[in-house]
Amino acid sequence: MEKLKIIHIYKSFNVFNGLIEILTIMGQDLDHSRFELGVCVNEYSPNYFGERFQQLGGRIHSLNTRNGLLGELSAFVKLVRFLKRYRPDVVQTHVLKANLLGILAAKIAGVPVVIATEMTLKDTAPSSGRRIRDRVLHPVAARVINRCDKYVVTSEFIRNEWSRGIDPQRFEVIYPPFNLEKQQSALRTPRTSVNGGAKNIGFVGRLSDEKAIPILMAAFVLIRQRAENAILTIVGTGPLEQQLKAYASTLGIGEYIRFAGHLPNSFEALKNFDLFVLPSRTEGCPIVVLEAMAMGLPVVATRVGGNPELVADGESGLLVPPNDPAAMAEAVLKILTVNDMARQMGARGRQRAFEHFHPSLFTRHLQDLYQQLYERKMAKGSPWARNAKPGDGLSTVPVPDMSSHAPGSKQ
Repeated sequence: MEKLKIIHIYKSFNVFNGLIEILTIMGQDLDHSRFELGVCVNEYSPNYFGERFQQLGGRIHSLNTRNGLLGELSAFVKLVRFLKRYRPDVVQTHVLKANLLGILAAKIAGVPVVIATEMTLKDTAPSSGRRIRDRVLHPVAARVINRCDKYVVTSEFIRNEWSRGIDPQRFEVIYPPFNLEKQQSALRTPRTSVNGGAKNIGFVGRLSDEKAIPILMAAFVLIRQRAENAILTIVGTGPLEQQLKAYASTLGIGEYIRFAGHLPNSFEALKNFDLFVLPSRTEGCPIVVLEAMAMGLPVVATRVGGNPELVADGESGLLVPPNDPAAMAEAVLKILTVNDMARQMGARGRQRAFEHFHPSLFTRHLQDLYQQLYERKMAKGSPWARNAKPGDGLSTVPVPDMSSHAPGSKQ
């Protein structure tokens, strides 16, 4: 039996983000005897996570195009040519622009199975101009997505967010996975103890407006009034970093807050926390919550977006209203002070993460979806020659020699 050729379409493999993490996890867990995994991007310059993806059996195909209107047109033409040459059996596109252009290119090229994917909220572009552009594209994208075979989303909340104008039968909810390899790597090194046995409350994420970190800091002021041994560790970087540091000084709690910067493996930070807090005012389906649960941490999160689908309120953590420092402080203090609550919630959270969000479940769900949709198309007599044609100048990145990288190295 020939392998099914799977191509993911995205904008870039130059910046590490949640999707690149997911593609890496797929490389780790995919049945490579049945599937050939590749990703086609507009740009790629060799980097460690790209090399890691290829070491795991994936292939990176770069269109080598630039940003801007002319670059987008060039990328679309090159993408159609690539798909006609490579002849994948399944194309899976990711996020608004790639969904729009990738689906059209795959349809023109005659790809049998086309799957769109969305894991973000609407109107989250970093500038007002791009948000206006996206609002114009949304109804166009909905019409295009209605021509694909499935629309994979990462939570029920994301499904509802993007449901307008899209056939409900198109949707397939597949929750994102946590990276088991990174989790196991973090567990192999000892926990860093906090001086004086202080309780380490932690946040991991981008230091940006939607994460509402000032709410967490205001809550921490209240927490310190009743738990003088508490400290707050903020892991990550972002546009608000300097403002947040200044705000900590304004609140008079700067000496109890540690800004740890970016860590390649978030589990290395999580293992040193006693409790994880996510104060966001909006979320899609935050993988960091699953990571915290997988490390056995109780979670306090706002009741927004996909958070209630991940955290079992009262069992693996506590959910609180957004923009409410007092409610957040009460939840944190309850977990830290009620006898054995932190340990019990952490244990239940770890069990929930491994039972419901294990990376093998994610990959198996996608593999089954690929196989079922392809067999359905073939049963309908969809014509498709499986052999690739000679190249047309597209850059297919060679697999690097990774022998110098020790197993379990950080990404």
